[in-house]
Amino acid sequence: MRVNYQYVSPVLREKMIQYRREFHRYPEVGWTEYRTSARIAEMLESFGYEVYIGKDVCDEQTRMGVPEQEIRIQCEQRALEENISQSYMKRMKGGYTGVVGIIRGNFGKNIQAMRFDIDALPICEVETEKNKTYSSVHEKVMHACGHDGHIAAGLGLAEILSQNREKIDGEIRLIFQPAEEECRGAASIVRRGWLEGVSLFLSGHIGIQCREIGMVAACTGGFLATTKLNIHFHGQASHAANAPEKGRNALLVAAVFTVNAYGISRSSEGDSRLNVGRFISGTGRNIISDSADLEVETRGENAKVNIYMRDRVESIAKAAAQMYDVDCRIDRVGDVGTAKSDEELIKMCKSHLDLMGIGDKYIENGIFNASEDAVTMMNEVQKNGGKAAYFMFGTELLGEHHQNTFDFNEDVLAIMAETYSRILLKK
Repeated sequence: MRVNYQYVSPVLREKMIQYRREFHRYPEVGWTEYRTSARIAEMLESFGYEVYIGKDVCDEQTRMGVPEQEIRIQCEQRALEENISQSYMKRMKGGYTGVVGIIRGNFGKNIQAMRFDIDALPICEVETEKNKTYSSVHEKVMHACGHDGHIAAGLGLAEILSQNREKIDGEIRLIFQPAEEECRGAASIVRRGWLEGVSLFLSGHIGIQCREIGMVAACTGGFLATTKLNIHFHGQASHAANAPEKGRNALLVAAVFTVNAYGISRSSEGDSRLNVGRFISGTGRNIISDSADLEVETRGENAKVNIYMRDRVESIAKAAAQMYDVDCRIDRVGDVGTAKSDEELIKMCKSHLDLMGIGDKYIENGIFNASEDAVTMMNEVQKNGGKAAYFMFGTELLGEHHQNTFDFNEDVLAIMAETYSRILLKK
């Protein structure tokens, strides 16, 4: 397949591949992306950007699902051992990750913004013939969704913009967002004010429903509203043989909850999803379990369906706890709604892809069929009169998203950076 590149040179293409492989090798989960954020900030500064990091990026009170302090400290120490600067760490300490880079052109007062997610997943990577030179060095952490590619394309775009300031209308904000997985990070960036005054907002994802290199889809639907829940049951430990009646079995309650949650009647008002993704309980076979921790998510085709699923899950958890005299605590640690790309931007993208020679592979009504934290940013921009669009960039995949063999065709990075450049830069 031949693509007509105006901005992405062969040298930049190779740079983006190397960026991607570096970030893939050092993955970090949400709110612990210390090395990742530091490297992004370093590169943006080298391109001449005005760079913001730490509490300048994320509102302290709006962060969701922040890891426990012990985990954050371990990740901070690991990042320091991997040679990030003390000055960056001082500003990010406590889980204030993420970076915003600003570049300004020579004319206009327009403000445009891009979002690139930067976090990885708690998955143990399987080494393959393809990834053996860049597989994860962090135990049980992996870029299994393509966010490493998003960072690389974002940095490629950053370099292109720095070399074409005369074509920038006003100001462009490149937002490298932490904690996209489980939809925990975007709200804090919105609250910090980074979407204020933005007239055009773009974001996108590698793969998802697009599985052919050169294919691009504008998402006009299929963003699933979602809520992420941490559910904790607390009972009373006791000897399983000598005094079982003196125990209050949290594991049993968690099992009762799980079975009944999966039995929730589906709604006639839209598609829905439910997943109990993590279940931890018990200390030994001869001990009545006194605690159980579950990580649960609900999703809905629209906000109403998701709220229905969320409320039923919470009701079942409380009822199961009451049945067995066990305490129940429910924490909402992630939340996002639905969105739709603006038709004006969908048509604009088609004209640029025609010039790139891949317009015949463009899908104007792509369905995302998953949840995306960028929706919070899209809705904020559109609410204030701006335009927003979200794209899927096609690539063949090795393994599915969130599988331990996940990988993709790195040619997609150049297409992603070129597409964004053509939309953002004036001719």
